[in-house]
Amino acid sequence: MSEGRKVKTWWACLRAIAVFNILLWAVTCLPLAGGSTILSWHVALSGVYAGVCAFRSWRPRVDLERYCLVDSPLSSAFLGRSAATVAEVCFAVQIALGLHQVGVIAQVPWIVAASYTVVPPLVLAQAFCWYSVITLDHLGQAIEQSLWTVTMAMVGVSLAVAAGHLDGGMFWVVAGGAGLAAGFVAFMTLVDVPKYVRKWRRDRRQGQPYLSLRDGLMDARSRRITTTEWVAWRPEVTWLTGYFSLAVWVSLSLVRLSVP
Repeated sequence: MSEGRKVKTWWACLRAIAVFNILLWAVTCLPLAGGSTILSWHVALSGVYAGVCAFRSWRPRVDLERYCLVDSPLSSAFLGRSAATVAEVCFAVQIALGLHQVGVIAQVPWIVAASYTVVPPLVLAQAFCWYSVITLDHLGQAIEQSLWTVTMAMVGVSLAVAAGHLDGGMFWVVAGGAGLAAGFVAFMTLVDVPKYVRKWRRDRRQGQPYLSLRDGLMDARSRRITTTEWVAWRPEVTWLTGYFSLAVWVSLSLVRLSVP
C-alpha cells in the first residue's frame, strides 16, 4: 500500500468512527436528557465531546507541525485547539462527576473528596498545551500530557479501591474503569510523554526558535501544511485513533453510569 493510501485509509476509518459515535450518542444518550440534573449534565458534556471529536476526525491535524489533510480554515491549529480545549474540559468534568458518584456508591469519603481534584490540573494542562501551540515549544505538551497521566493515575487508584467496596455489575464496571485508567497511564508514560520530551530535546539541540504570543497566534490561525505522507502522520495515528474512539466511548459510558 502506498504511503498516501495508508493515510487516506486511516482517515476514512476516523470518519466512519465519527459518524458511528454521533449516532451512538443520539440513540443511547440523547433520550436521557431531562432526567436528573447530573444525568442531564453528562448528556450535554458527552455530546460536546463526541461532537468535537467527530469534527477533529473529519479535519485531523498535528498542532505544532501545522500538518493537516484538508487545506481549509477549519483545519487551522487555532480553531482545532479551541474546540479541543472545550471538549477536554467537558471530558474532565465528566470524569470528576463519575468518580464522585462511584465514591458515594462505594461509601468511601476520600474518593468523593478526590473527585474535586480532577478538573483543576486538567484545566491547567490546557494552558500548557496552548503555550506549545503558540510558541512551538514541545515542553508545554510534555507537561500537559504529564498532568493527564498523574490525574488519571489518581483516578485509576481511586476506582481500584472503590471496586473493593462493590459487588455485582457495579464491581465489574468500576474495575473495568480502573483497568482503562491503568492502560492510559501506561501508554502515556511509555509512549506519549517520552515522544514530546524527545521532540523538545531535538528542537533544543537544533536551536529551534520559538514564536512570540502575537506571532504564534497568527501562525496558528493561518499556517497549514497539507500532507498525506505517512511519515508525517504515523507518530500521531495511535493516539488520535484512541482519542476519537475509546475516549468517546468512555464519555458515553459515563452517561449510562449516571442513570439512576
